[in-house]
Amino acid sequence: MEIHKRRIQSFAKYSYAITLPVHWIKKNHLIREKLSPKSDKDLENGPTVNIYENPDGSLSIYPSKANEKEKRREFTIELDEYLKQNPNFVKDKAIQMILISYYMNGATRLEILSQKHIQREFIDQIEDILTRLLLNWNLNRESNYKLYIENALTESPENIIEERIPQYLKESFSKLLWMIDDILTAIKEKNYQNLSKIKELDMKIDRYYFFIVRQIRTIFDNAQISKPLHFNHKKLVDLRLLAKFIEDVGDNLKNVADIMIDLHKFIQDIEMNEYLINYFTTLQKIYEELQKQLKKNVEKRESSIGMNPEIMKIIQSSRKIGNSLEQDWNKVASRVKISDEYSFIEYYDGARLIQNLVEIFTKIFDFTNLFF
Repeated sequence: MEIHKRRIQSFAKYSYAITLPVHWIKKNHLIREKLSPKSDKDLENGPTVNIYENPDGSLSIYPSKANEKEKRREFTIELDEYLKQNPNFVKDKAIQMILISYYMNGATRLEILSQKHIQREFIDQIEDILTRLLLNWNLNRESNYKLYIENALTESPENIIEERIPQYLKESFSKLLWMIDDILTAIKEKNYQNLSKIKELDMKIDRYYFFIVRQIRTIFDNAQISKPLHFNHKKLVDLRLLAKFIEDVGDNLKNVADIMIDLHKFIQDIEMNEYLINYFTTLQKIYEELQKQLKKNVEKRESSIGMNPEIMKIIQSSRKIGNSLEQDWNKVASRVKISDEYSFIEYYDGARLIQNLVEIFTKIFDFTNLFF
């Protein structure tokens, strides 16, 4: 990238001016017509540039007409092609990952076309996906052969909803604590029926996650945004990672709940309940401390630099607690005897349960890394 150095010149009484490279003016069609302006209105209608002050104090200059050249964000899905590649496309509910991909990459309209009558089952799948996971997308049926999905509210670089990113991160994290509390209550009361509701909380976290990724990608894809960025790009990357960590823990907690619904008798028989109560009670306290740090840091314009004593305290205490939990688990595991009463599947699911518990705990250190 070529750097153009310009001298700052005093202009009028309260302004300063710099010249712009002529090749840039020509490339962006900013050359004023040679005809003399006949009025002030002619001057106003001449070529202009937009100047933005970035969070780091630097300036960015863009042609004013750049905002008219919006990137193509409308796409067509040929349903028959997908059915040709996979005859079970509808049965497998494969449309979900396709819609999520388009959504996270900023698509504002999708047309779904077919030469055959589009099945009602397929339409219901899309409605369910939009309701559960994809904010601001609505489904419309133009005919039996054509569906289209489009934004319910206009979404453009000029009205990017950046302020919602911190809001949704905080709401997502609060749902993690809700999930932890539900699991802990189920173990204490030995009542596992309500654990099925944890899946709904996980879907809400997923919904926020997809929206946050879409918003951040839109910011990065559009250099010209008419209102100043509240966050610098480094901070946005950190928020993107934070959203992913929350989403991962939500998946882990959902896995734990699913396993415990089917495996609670096995868990009680190997005398694991007491360990799990201790684990989730401890986890709840640590995650409550992390929530406090998230609320303090998530809305700051820039990522923190240097040592944070409160975060260091969480890290040091979590390491000690982690070692203690591992020792407690080894004691439980040493007492477990292989019995013909349970199949290989039960023991395998027990191992999966422990793996998810390990991943949930180690995510504590991923969270704390983002607050430095």
